[in-house]
Amino acid sequence: MSPDQEKLIAELVEKGLSGDMDPINAIEDRVLRSKAKSALAKAKRASKAEAASAPVEEKSTEENDTDTTPSDHPNQKFGKMIHNKFPNSLDAELNDTHIQLKPDDWFEIASWLKSEPSLHFDSLQCHTGMDVGENMLEARYNLHSMTHDHKIEIRIAVSRDKANIPSIEQIWRIGDWFERETYDMFGIFFDGHRDHRRMLLPEDWEGYPLRKDYVVQETYHGIIIPKVKEGWE
Repeated sequence: MSPDQEKLIAELVEKGLSGDMDPINAIEDRVLRSKAKSALAKAKRASKAEAASAPVEEKSTEENDTDTTPSDHPNQKFGKMIHNKFPNSLDAELNDTHIQLKPDDWFEIASWLKSEPSLHFDSLQCHTGMDVGENMLEARYNLHSMTHDHKIEIRIAVSRDKANIPSIEQIWRIGDWFERETYDMFGIFFDGHRDHRRMLLPEDWEGYPLRKDYVVQETYHGIIIPKVKEGWE
């Protein structure tokens, strides 16, 4: 290969590495075009190998300081406000995903979250339950302020042996059906609820279907209950 061809291929490879493949694809000489593409592939492999072997630079002190700056996420921001107003109410370290609370003062906290003008969480968007394992159940609440357009998630964990959480259906009326469904499926009891009964299943149904240890009863009032998974096991 002549020096002129080597120079040309070097220029084409440089353009190819920058993402411009048109000059290479426009070469009419198939042999030269093949050599250019081969040289480009080799250059890309060398570049990847060099990047992989390069030592990882330590972050600057300024960058590390930035990483350790407390998050201003609403769950952390309002979680701190809850902690200041209701000491010892938090049940875990604050994080961006949710605010973990103890059940004891939940009714008072919920009332404050709705009535405090700077918070005004006037909308209970969703409330459900969760069997988190290790004998623990959890109620989760998604709150939104239509006034301030901010939102948080509250989680309250209780043991199956004492699955009691204060009801908030008198604070957010939509919580009526939310709490009844959570009770029906997970067996979490909402103390103070004015109509605490099952919502989807009959009152004398045995067990709570969304618990991990749930076992379907064989019969109901003499009627055989078919297993949904029959034939799968």
